[in-house]
Order: sequence, then C-alpha cells, then structure tokens
Amino acid sequence: MTWSWPTDVRPYSTDLASMLAASVIDDGILGFTEPVTPAQGVGFAEDLARRVGTGEALVLLGQDDEGVCAMCVVALNSMPNCRHLSEVSKAYLRPRIRRTGAVIELVFAVCERLADVGVERVLIDVREGSPAHRVWSGFGFTTYGVLDDYSRVRGISHRGLYMTHAVSELQAVTADRLARRADPTRRHTTPQAAIAERTSR
Repeated sequence: MTWSWPTDVRPYSTDLASMLAASVIDDGILGFTEPVTPAQGVGFAEDLARRVGTGEALVLLGQDDEGVCAMCVVALNSMPNCRHLSEVSKAYLRPRIRRTGAVIELVFAVCERLADVGVERVLIDVREGSPAHRVWSGFGFTTYGVLDDYSRVRGISHRGLYMTHAVSELQAVTADRLARRADPTRRHTTPQAAIAERTSR
C-alpha cells in the first residue's frame, strides 16, 4: 500500500466517483439512500477537486497493485479561532483491503498530515451503530454530542453521534498498533501507555 495527498485530484476523478458509489451500496457514506448516479459521482469528484484546489479540504488516497482502494477526505477549518480543528467528512476502504490493517495506516497518515498543518483535534459525525461508528470508537474517539434525528433512511430516523479525538493521542495509538503489527512479539499497551511512551521521547 502506498499513501499520498494529491494537490490535484482531478486525475483520480473516476476512482473517487467509483468509491462514492461503492460506499453508498456498502452503507459507508451518509447522505445517499439510493445508488449514486453517474452525474452525482462526477459532481462529487468535481466538488472535491475544487475544495482541494482552494485549500478547503485534504484528500488522502491509498493505492495497491490493483489501483486506488482507499480515500479519506478531511475538511479544514478556515475560521481563525478554529484552525486547530478539522473534520473527517468521508472515509472509505474497498473490501479487498479491509481487515488487513490498512485502516490503521490510513488513520496514522491522517494524523501525520494534520499535525504538519497545525491541526490538534479531529472531529467526525457518524450514525449510531454503523460500521463507521464501530471503527472510530475502536480508535478511541469519544462522543461529545448526540442528535436524535440525525438521518432518515427510508422513513426511519437514526441517531447521530458527534465524536472527537486529539490528533497527538490518536497518532500515538495508531503508531503503537503499527509497531505491534510489524512485530507481533511487541507487548500490548493501553492507549494511555502508548500516548505516554510517544510523548516521553
């Protein structure tokens, strides 16, 4: 797997539209209840290219031998008093790379990039009980707000959770997981211990 932060995502428009469509079928991205049309996919890719071009967003892409297989869209905050905050607005991994540890690599890469641009805290919002909720909770994201009528899918209302994590702490946790994946004999540490170990260096 290789990871990159392209400053121009237009060459990846087809891949981005394809992953959006796949994620909707996979229940991975909110906002769509029906399969994405070609026009919607093009619109998504074009809007993302515009936002990256203006500095409103960052896009992380993961590629393997078969092509682009992961993406993460991070929305930056332009408000002077809130530039320490950012939001993961979309993230998706193709099924072939799930359960391979790729999600740990993705989160670590996001942390590195956010630290580089001065972001100290990352925010997300997820539907309660969704795969995204389980994944981000597993990384230690904590809930700071709840919206009961967060999304409506086929007439059913779902609760939404607003979650957050300090970038430095998340980076320490993911770095520890990557180290344990590379060396299975490495002892397991708690998130608190991983943070303490990394900050003491």
